[in-house]
Amino acid sequence: MKIFRIAAVLVLAALLAGCSGGSIYSNYRELEQLMVIQTLGFDRTPGGVRLSASSGSDSAGGGGGSESGAEQSGSASVARLAAEAPSFSLAEEKMQDYSAREDLFFAHTAYIAIGGASAKESVKPFLDYIERSTDLRLDIPLFVVTNGTASELVLGAGGETYDATSVLRSLERNIILRGDGVIFSAAEVVSSLDENGCALITAVKSVKADKAVKEAKAAELTAIPDGFAVIKNGRTVGSVPVDCAKGVNVLQNKVGPSSVKLRVGNDTATVQLDKCACRITPMFGGGVLAGLDVKITLSAALSETTGSVGVQELNRALADEVERWVMQVLDISRSLECDFLQLGRVLERKEPQRLHGASADLSERLRDIYYNVGVEAEVDRSFDVGLGSSE
Repeated sequence: MKIFRIAAVLVLAALLAGCSGGSIYSNYRELEQLMVIQTLGFDRTPGGVRLSASSGSDSAGGGGGSESGAEQSGSASVARLAAEAPSFSLAEEKMQDYSAREDLFFAHTAYIAIGGASAKESVKPFLDYIERSTDLRLDIPLFVVTNGTASELVLGAGGETYDATSVLRSLERNIILRGDGVIFSAAEVVSSLDENGCALITAVKSVKADKAVKEAKAAELTAIPDGFAVIKNGRTVGSVPVDCAKGVNVLQNKVGPSSVKLRVGNDTATVQLDKCACRITPMFGGGVLAGLDVKITLSAALSETTGSVGVQELNRALADEVERWVMQVLDISRSLECDFLQLGRVLERKEPQRLHGASADLSERLRDIYYNVGVEAEVDRSFDVGLGSSE
């Protein structure tokens, strides 16, 4: 027993001695040695893939210069790199080889963009890489760039201070504050694809910033919402246009304080959505699912109007507009035979016995069911500004 105790003490002493001079991690690096990658872009190329990266303005890394086999550019605070290789792992290694001063650090990646053309071919290789990578998290928000490559959005158009991370962070903040879109993470997309073979990914357009902000330089880029890309069997098969994208929020009970412009007779009015509740229940015929009953109740506040509008007319205009969003989204889902809203899961929870398995196979039933959509809208907190008597 004494021999055992002595051996245990010697082992403990050796471990303590080993830890006293440094980190217990074998891959430990000083913060100053790291280039923190915050935005990644995935594209396909004829020879494999193209991986683009931006360090973000708060990274320890710097930019400057270019090397053979990999590209690197940027200001003193933002580094942008890109490399092409047969696989993303090899592209990552190539970028690391040509990052002369810092080690690339991917664990703090905040956004991933996928090129639109690449997504139409297949998103599976990109999702597989994210799932298998030991450096990336599954909760990273995904975007599809509908009008170009991910590389163009991540690297910019030559502006010295361009920062793709700031662009996407601003986009995300605005979408959340306005409540006119949903941003899906890689984990949510993978889960939806695994469950019923389809999913939504937030779509964006890269545009020249001077078209959005007068003072911006023509070379600078920004990103604007472009609805959703519909993914089925691992590739883009359609889209939800931006003009009805709020219908996705409504159907998923994720409506925020977004503004809605309405036509009321010869006048226009702008209201801000407040509360919204969506209840979806199955309707049966002959013992099988025949339709969906969608009941929506919402309230909004009047922001401004070009004339005097009646309360009831304003309520009807808002209800009609929300119904248009919802019906267009549901029609897209049905025409593509894609339950990208995960309605099957909702129905199965309501009727677990009669609709067992609906979460997996509702996509196949969509063409055979009908929708009964009803919207009740009320504009309140208006303080009678611009409101006339109702007919």
